[in-house]
Amino acid sequence: MSETERNHFPTYDAFEAYLDKLGLFHMDLSLDRITKVLDELELRRPPYAVAHVLGTNGKGSTAAFLTSLAQSTGLNSGLYTSPHFTTPRERVRINGHMLDEEEWCDLANDIMDAGGDTLTYFEFLTVLAVLAFYDYEVDIAVMEAGLGGLYDATNALETDITVYAPIAYDHQHVLGNRLEDIARDKAGAIRKGVPVVTNVQEDAALAVLSDVAAQQGTTLHMAAELITMPENPRIGLMGPHQKDNACLALGAFKLLVDKYGWAPPPIMDWDDVKELGFADAWIAGRMQEVEAQADHPALILDGAHNGHAFAALKESLKVLDIHPAAVIFGCMKDKPLDDIIPQLLALSEGPVFLPPIADNERAMEPEALAEIIGERARICVSLGEALRLSKKVAQDKVVLLCGSLYLLGEFFTLRPKCLERD
Repeated sequence: MSETERNHFPTYDAFEAYLDKLGLFHMDLSLDRITKVLDELELRRPPYAVAHVLGTNGKGSTAAFLTSLAQSTGLNSGLYTSPHFTTPRERVRINGHMLDEEEWCDLANDIMDAGGDTLTYFEFLTVLAVLAFYDYEVDIAVMEAGLGGLYDATNALETDITVYAPIAYDHQHVLGNRLEDIARDKAGAIRKGVPVVTNVQEDAALAVLSDVAAQQGTTLHMAAELITMPENPRIGLMGPHQKDNACLALGAFKLLVDKYGWAPPPIMDWDDVKELGFADAWIAGRMQEVEAQADHPALILDGAHNGHAFAALKESLKVLDIHPAAVIFGCMKDKPLDDIIPQLLALSEGPVFLPPIADNERAMEPEALAEIIGERARICVSLGEALRLSKKVAQDKVVLLCGSLYLLGEFFTLRPKCLERD
């Protein structure tokens, strides 16, 4: 696309300013707008396989495993995730790599020409991912849902498999206060004739998925019944729960292999695919180790932000024999603190440093968190101060930085190299 053809966004900065104006947290529960734009682009049923990944915790990890499994067989893969840490470009990857700013600008202008000016922030980026994957002729696109399922923008696509990571309590103000209600909304992505696969699931959530799958006349598969996991797989993501996510991804991939007849290269067999797919998978901010620097201690970064995720974090630290000297924490105002705070305090015997989450109106103020946490709370003016103070406390031990992914995003702004695997 020439500069003269860029009628809407002459530069990437202009496009990012447009996204900012749309508002990151704006939601409008309807699929009419995105469906119309996808139809205009003739991409509501893309020419590549589409795996739709939903759930509450483990979506990103499962999507990373599934993409890595595909790449280990030589398939070209597209990965769409959310949220991002420092730039929206993190959300769309081709074979693990972000697109450059010029490509984003070209895609955004094409979407505007197709009526994209009606789309919300998340809808626009969803269409951009679908179009990018089309342009790059991927074999498979792994689409991670944002919030819920029924009205999530990713649900506007026709898909080949619906994948459910664990469903837990989160976003109750939107999805409902009962686990059954949350599961029912996420089950809105189940459609007739499209197989469903899950693995570890609460009984109440599994019952809903089973019920909706039966209503839609499709099959609900349990991943562990589809495949055999290696006994001690090499997994690129830390924590015992990641084996469950890897199992889910492998079960989903097996169903896609059966449908499309994909085969590993001649020099590999199915066990090689599993080994490479698990070992090469990686996603930032999930039990991520960061070495100490002059301005911060050795860190464990984890985006645990609800009770279920904190339980998994606690188990991971126990299994890995990690004992944080202190915690740096921040969260959104809508989180169930009665469930989170007791688990948070059990992760370390040291202080809990509470920096503000900059430029985020949904973030809970450190002062309000300190009242709940009590005497171990240490209010900080910035994340930088929290890192410096925690380094003094930790000495040669590790500090846990956890809670909102937006807090982790601030850290990655300070240390952008940590966004990519070494």
